[in-house]
Amino acid sequence: MNRITRIIIPGILGLFLGGLYLCTLAPGLSWAYDGADGGDLVTAAATGGIPHPTGYPTYLLIASAFLKIPFGSLAYRTNLLSSVCTVIAALMIYKIVRSLDQSIFSAFVASLVFGTFPLIWSQAIITEVIALNALFVTLLLFFFIAGGSHRWMDLIGGIVAGLGIGNHLSTIFILPLMFVDKTHPGNLPLNKELRKKPFSSYIKLIAHRLIGLCLGLSIYLLIPIRARAQAPVNWGNAVNWNGLIWLVSGKMYWGRLINFNGSYLLAGIQAWSHFLIQQLGIIGLFIIFIVLGVLFKPSRLYFTTGWLVLVYSAFSILYYSPDSYVYLIPALTSFSIWIGLGSKWITEKVSQRFHFLKPVMIIALSAFFILRSILAIPVMSLSADRDVEQYAQTILNLAPAQAILFSEGDEATFSLWYFHYGYHQRPDIAVISSDLLVQPWYSTVLRHNYPDLVIPDDPQEPDIILDNPQRPICHLAPDLQASIECSP
Repeated sequence: MNRITRIIIPGILGLFLGGLYLCTLAPGLSWAYDGADGGDLVTAAATGGIPHPTGYPTYLLIASAFLKIPFGSLAYRTNLLSSVCTVIAALMIYKIVRSLDQSIFSAFVASLVFGTFPLIWSQAIITEVIALNALFVTLLLFFFIAGGSHRWMDLIGGIVAGLGIGNHLSTIFILPLMFVDKTHPGNLPLNKELRKKPFSSYIKLIAHRLIGLCLGLSIYLLIPIRARAQAPVNWGNAVNWNGLIWLVSGKMYWGRLINFNGSYLLAGIQAWSHFLIQQLGIIGLFIIFIVLGVLFKPSRLYFTTGWLVLVYSAFSILYYSPDSYVYLIPALTSFSIWIGLGSKWITEKVSQRFHFLKPVMIIALSAFFILRSILAIPVMSLSADRDVEQYAQTILNLAPAQAILFSEGDEATFSLWYFHYGYHQRPDIAVISSDLLVQPWYSTVLRHNYPDLVIPDDPQEPDIILDNPQRPICHLAPDLQASIECSP
């Protein structure tokens, strides 16, 4: 019965969450849920190129495999990648809690809550790197605090950490977990754990993880290899060391980091608190308060999950970006584990006084989270979202023959790249991003993409227009209106 339960419960969870995601999945490219980068990512994966910093080599490798699926649009296939990653991440939450708490109920609730958080759900149905990042977060929690103790497990955990960084640079905040010794009972304080185990064994454990980390980071070798192919989407043109460092370090985003302006910090904290209330709901907040007030103790589990909440909350508040809330996914991972543990504690406390209420409480809490997710389907669904396709197709159809089309903004530019480069539509025109003309590498990319154009060094729009007088010049209408303004 125990073996059957180990298979049936996770199987039901996987099917339920997979069903939710499939029926709400975007059919193609979508701007919903701050998914504007999706066009850049899928086009780079489809053409053998490199997307915006930090290059995301792990995502490119996995997305390229999903693009071989023989049905659906290119974006639909990478949307499926996000769904698959999120289902596996939810099942990893189940395994982590089941391993540490030995409770099917707490593991079930934790997994279900994680998979149906609005933020998690939203990233599971569009093309983005965030769903894969969530999977790496749960994998690292498993390898570093819940998985078995063996040198091969430690080596694989390090490899997963390196690959996670190759998917999203924010994974570096999880690296301190590499120094947690998981070979002792999870209810012991960390300092006692380290004193009980021979120091040489601990050094070997860390060495195996660090070796694995270096192996995983070798995924970045994929970037210069792909850059040399000179694909249409080739951010940074990282064929040399300077271009590679610029891309991988995300240098163009450094100005957004660590904003200590008082009014900004206050607004960020308010947005953070409002966001968590929206994600957790009243029931979730109540259970987390119970966990913090009653169950929280200096153990391996609470040390690691508490760290994720603190560091990613701070990063989300201090990073100046409209979509910085997506960096709270590791914090939501911790909250889902706490909600699972808190739900079990509540049912046990109730059953101590009223034994017959334990199954009632288990069914009621499970039904609540399931019903809440079912009722959210119309709100979350992107199954009828065709806005990007209609916009890009209209623009491409309106463009006159041989036109030079200047675009601005991620939504417009990346959606045009998706159809122009990914599907090879309107090869007679040239799509040029006005935003990228300030980048020194972009002129090289343009020359490879459009060899019939005259592209000067350090080009500006007037330079390109003057050097190509035979081509019609078009600009997109503002605010994503599906129209263009052209001059002969």
